[in-house]
Amino acid sequence: MSKEIHIAETEWRVMELLWRTPMLTIGDIKNKLADTDWSDSTIKTLVRRLVQKGALAIDDGEGQFRYYPMVDEKTCKRKETENLINRIYNGSVRLLVSNLVSESKLSEAEFKQLIDIIDKMEE
Repeated sequence: MSKEIHIAETEWRVMELLWRTPMLTIGDIKNKLADTDWSDSTIKTLVRRLVQKGALAIDDGEGQFRYYPMVDEKTCKRKETENLINRIYNGSVRLLVSNLVSESKLSEAEFKQLIDIIDKMEE
């Protein structure tokens, strides 16, 4: 991702859909987001914004506009996580993890997974 693209909270639903199933028409997107109760114009606006930001592109090769992601899901999630850590925890991953562990009800298995992740990071 050459330039950083900020994806708003509502836009994530559209991106997640297109990361799973690219090359959808606006009608396909509306149908798959029917559970949101968003109006047609809201969905069109979200898609248009994502195209303007460079997160989505349009293929009109078959006579219908089909939308597909231009940004990698993993990269976007990593960037959003970095932004969250910087904004909320002043860049401190330690504070984030400390908060998650102390405020969350981690199961024994989740706690072990977290410790395993930390151990791998230290290697």
